[in-house]
Amino acid sequence: MLQQNTTKRIGYWLLLLHQGFDAATGDALRSELLGRREWQVLHALQIGVGSVREIDEAFAPFLVADRIPSYRSIVEGFADRGWVTVSGTAVLLTAAGHAAHERAESLVNAHADHSLRGITEDEFRTANAVLAKIAENLGVE
Repeated sequence: MLQQNTTKRIGYWLLLLHQGFDAATGDALRSELLGRREWQVLHALQIGVGSVREIDEAFAPFLVADRIPSYRSIVEGFADRGWVTVSGTAVLLTAAGHAAHERAESLVNAHADHSLRGITEDEFRTANAVLAKIAENLGVE
């Protein structure tokens, strides 16, 4: 058994990291009035996720963790800020939205550099591969 003789098994670390990333990303993005989830939605729109349905599908595990049915309210908040336009089901970033993403991305990248310091690219890829394999084994990928 891989996890004998410890109370801090993988689930402990995953939950601790989830909580830590939420808090630290929110701290990093405070000046942009964004939290982690808003950042994730903004970034998804930047890379071409184009509807609330697609956003909800991409972040389905977070919907469960956040205990909400949809991230529509985040998109609506972005529309109120002038960062997106909504036409039917299509959600597109405006010039102001692209600029907001650029500002936020620089803050998130600095946060990532700090939180991942001392970890090589190979170690990072290995950690991701291990977590993906566990998800596959559990049938939750």
